[in-house]
Amino acid sequence: MVNVRPRRHRMRKPVRLDSARQWVRSGSRITVGTYARRYGVDRYTAYDELNAIGFPLPASAQKWAQRPPPVPRKRRRTDEVNDAEMDWVWVGDRRMFVVDYTPGGAPFGCYEDDFTEFP
Repeated sequence: MVNVRPRRHRMRKPVRLDSARQWVRSGSRITVGTYARRYGVDRYTAYDELNAIGFPLPASAQKWAQRPPPVPRKRRRTDEVNDAEMDWVWVGDRRMFVVDYTPGGAPFGCYEDDFTEFP
């Protein structure tokens, strides 16, 4: 399969830093955003790498100096399966207790409102 990304987006860090040094020497206007776009990295990495090669950054670039903490995500628990609820399905706006399925895959059973009090 052909990799369609530009070569500079596929560079590893040491080669990317060498390329960035040459780019700085070319006299182009360089910002954290242009570095990030040119090399396909995020702005926090771009800030760190521009500092690593000794490029003077303006004070406005300080917002990219520290990466924000990761957002905690709620972990799914696969071991928590409520077996009592697995036999109930919604059919339209009514709940059905599934007894079995037809050969076509449709559930059949008793609707919740059809149940009566058992002695």
